[in-house]
Amino acid sequence: MKLIRYQKLPLYNPITSFTGLRDEMDRLFDVAFPALSSLQRDRFLGDWQDEFPIDLYQEKDAFVVRAELPGFRKEDLTVEITDGILTVTGHQRTESKPDKKGKESNGAIEEQQVSRSISLPDHVAVDKIKANYENGVLTVTLPKSEEVKPKQIAIEVK
Repeated sequence: MKLIRYQKLPLYNPITSFTGLRDEMDRLFDVAFPALSSLQRDRFLGDWQDEFPIDLYQEKDAFVVRAELPGFRKEDLTVEITDGILTVTGHQRTESKPDKKGKESNGAIEEQQVSRSISLPDHVAVDKIKANYENGVLTVTLPKSEEVKPKQIAIEVK
């Protein structure tokens, strides 16, 4: 008879499991699509850590862009439109403060910069664009120009 040593299994940790799954998916795509390997993806698509969630949807009279930027102040954000491209940029700089005992900390300065760009449709009234930042969510409203808004035509019955 052969004795087998009892092995205690580690507790399930969803973070490490997800990381392993992501690594396996990256490896699968690297093998299936060698032209889009990890190094090329990083070079062409940028660093994913510097991006933020963004939603773009269409209403009756406008397009709306919602960007989640928690932790930024209104003064830290810029919204620019150049050649039909909307660029949202956030730049935040924080300095470490003295601890509770009154001692000076090492004076570390931490900077964070994020940016996203979206190509705009041709029929946006650029002069009427509005931006609002509330509770960590930036909402940019891009009104449609008059010629593309839906029009109702009355039908006469004879």
